[in-house]
Amino acid sequence: QHGHGEEALQLVEKMRLEGVRLDNVTFISVFAACSHAGLVDEGFHYFNSMSQDHGIAPTLEHYNCMI
Repeated sequence: QHGHGEEALQLVEKMRLEGVRLDNVTFISVFAACSHAGLVDEGFHYFNSMSQDHGIAPTLEHYNCMI
């Protein structure tokens, strides 16, 4: 298993809980971490949350990370 996917997701959750506004670059990093760690369900959760909860429209870079 490559990277530290679970740790990355824990850090993002901590950021969110502390009121840090997640931006499009943050989500690219989240998707890359999920992809490398094989966290498919978590990646889809954050992908949906990006637009529904954070109002960020997916770009080509976001979709590329999801493949």
